[in-house]
Amino acid sequence: MADWRLPAGILAIAALAGAGSAAWDRLRPPRTPRELFQRRCSHCHELPRMNQFGKRNMAGIVRTMRTRNGADKVITEQEAAVIVKYLEGVARW
Repeated sequence: MADWRLPAGILAIAALAGAGSAAWDRLRPPRTPRELFQRRCSHCHELPRMNQFGKRNMAGIVRTMRTRNGADKVITEQEAAVIVKYLEGVARW
């Protein structure tokens, strides 16, 4: 008897197509540091207004999220460096 089941990859594509553009967007790699910050950090919590923190706080905040709050499963070391640099650029003071 022939195996009539669709390959898993085709099923995944069909599911994403049915889910709309938001699902496709999650598969596309972030294009900007801002987008990287938004995607990675909102994975676990709502995004705070980062302009309320000082530049000196940014590296510590990201480090704490990765070492104590489990964000190391979502944010690589290289991504963390990009996020810190982005956040330092938007910091108010």
